[in-house]
Amino acid sequence: MAMTEPPRGFLELGTTEVGDEVAMGTRTSAKVMAVCGALGLLLALNARFLLAPALLALVLAVVQWRRSQALRDLPFAVNANHPWVLDQAMGMAEVAIRAADGTWKELGDHRLKLHTDPLLGEPLVVQDHEPWDTVVRWPASSAARLQRWLAIGNTALALRDAVNGHDEQAEEERRRAAGDTELLERDWPEEEDVLDEGSALSRWLETARSPK
Repeated sequence: MAMTEPPRGFLELGTTEVGDEVAMGTRTSAKVMAVCGALGLLLALNARFLLAPALLALVLAVVQWRRSQALRDLPFAVNANHPWVLDQAMGMAEVAIRAADGTWKELGDHRLKLHTDPLLGEPLVVQDHEPWDTVVRWPASSAARLQRWLAIGNTALALRDAVNGHDEQAEEERRRAAGDTELLERDWPEEEDVLDEGSALSRWLETARSPK
């Protein structure tokens, strides 16, 4: 039977600190605009020319807030042993991915790549090694959003493997043997909410990989 909810024991990433991190900039701008709009309305009691800018600021605040909620909609879930949930794992960490139809699938021992269905033109998530088996189909979206999802998913998998004692060097050798060099070269879109090196995701990854 297809799972339209995350597997038992899994939490959607949007409800964790990762969701807060991804939406932080947009949510902050929404709050600033809301404050400016409210202040503008108060000042407009004595200066009518401020009424229009104040109302515009409030409208933009609503738009930004809705966008921050959309950014939190991440198609991944992790269990309680993942470092994005608990600092000290008590078992094996696991990651699940959500497909376009809302069903969930637990991910195995591989990384993810983006591909486009040559017939339907839909985005496909495939394994990062031959024979490039399809993992799930994703909904049509902007390239920036799909790349952001992919970066978050692969970071979650790297952290999972670090917690579970996966041999990262052996994984890299396997990728090279599969001739994945060209596919690993990414053209990352420049977008304010794309994850950068200083983000919490990178810090968690570096912490997980550091020697105990």
